[in-house]
Amino acid sequence: MLELVNRGYVYRAIPISDEVETYLRQCFGADRKMYNLHVAYLYDYLEKKPYQIGDKLPSLKQMGMPTVSAFKKQSVSDDHIAYLYLVDAFASNEAKQHFNKAMTAFNKIASKKQYKKAALKRQKTLGIEPTFRDLKGMPKFHSRKGSKASYTTFNQNGNIYIEDDILYLPSAQKSSVKVVGLKLYTHRPLPQGSKIKNVTVTMNTKGQFDVSICVAFPKQITSIGIPNRILGLDYSQSHFFVDSEGKKANYPHYYRKMKARLVKEQRILSRRVKGSNRWEKQRLIVSRLQNKVANQRKDWRLHKKAYALSNRYDMIVVENINLRAIGQNKHYAKNQQDNGFGNFRLYIKYKLEHQGKYYVKVPKNFASTQLCSTCSHKNTALKGNVAVREWDCPSCGAHLDRDINAAFNLKQYGEHYTKDEILPQIVVA
Repeated sequence: MLELVNRGYVYRAIPISDEVETYLRQCFGADRKMYNLHVAYLYDYLEKKPYQIGDKLPSLKQMGMPTVSAFKKQSVSDDHIAYLYLVDAFASNEAKQHFNKAMTAFNKIASKKQYKKAALKRQKTLGIEPTFRDLKGMPKFHSRKGSKASYTTFNQNGNIYIEDDILYLPSAQKSSVKVVGLKLYTHRPLPQGSKIKNVTVTMNTKGQFDVSICVAFPKQITSIGIPNRILGLDYSQSHFFVDSEGKKANYPHYYRKMKARLVKEQRILSRRVKGSNRWEKQRLIVSRLQNKVANQRKDWRLHKKAYALSNRYDMIVVENINLRAIGQNKHYAKNQQDNGFGNFRLYIKYKLEHQGKYYVKVPKNFASTQLCSTCSHKNTALKGNVAVREWDCPSCGAHLDRDINAAFNLKQYGEHYTKDEILPQIVVA
């Protein structure tokens, strides 16, 4: 079946001139400025209308939030220039959408009334009572130095196109830069018949530019029908994952291998005068090491490992584990953030679906760790006790490895899913 597929392609890019680089930095600043204007209005509103901890945030309409156009008119430089009109309009418009998403995300957890650890520590040591600004998930100001420099623009009437490996982006009518071009390092071409939908330009801490091009293209996707090769993947702190065949991913912990060098270079950075030339030079050294770790991790898990598994198996079953909760545990956070299992699941999902295969995430109430894969007896004594790595089933006496047993239970869930959900659809068709 021919389907319209959306996919993103990331390329390293270089602005074709210094004027273009300045324009892109202005777009980053406009995105950050517009977001901060919304945050400032929100804080002012909550202070005037006494906010009760645990309540959800009101909608933009209920707060009387000014429009993007109104914020643009308010933002005037000392030279009486409305500088937000000098950049791509989408840089400001998308900031409002991101702010709205941040409010929606906060409203989902507002009832938990959880404060940031730094706020609780400040309360304990200095006696400063936390406010609504210290709540977890509350939209916060984006720093010029600490926030991610990026902006997104959309293709309208073909104003975004690629010609001779140069990506051309739309410019603002009032801007002095009329041609915004970036030279792309196209290590792989875009699919034939693809149409550019939007482009996100990002600048990393080293001042390098990357562009993420979202394209839509037709692709022939044929379902494989009944899956024959089913694999269960159980998340593992030490091995990244353990599969139902007893194999371990043996993820090379790139961050821990680089930790000694990072500690040394970060110690040097901390002793530099912030903002000095030597401080800036050392900051780039630290940034280069961190980027190397991120690239190693992405290359190993998100592409090579996910690609190999999606080609070999017809169905992959994973557990619906709460990775955010694990990331807040001081004993497991570093490992969890180093391996990035959440992104790994996303990569496997789209790689399988584009081949007409199946990706299944089991419900949260499926106790893959507690169930015996031999007799299905549920051993509730294992709940929350991660120290037990091997156990004997009280019912059948089978000796089980915790991770391998959980992975095999996931595979069995996939077999039942095939029988109950996939077969009936094939018979009806």
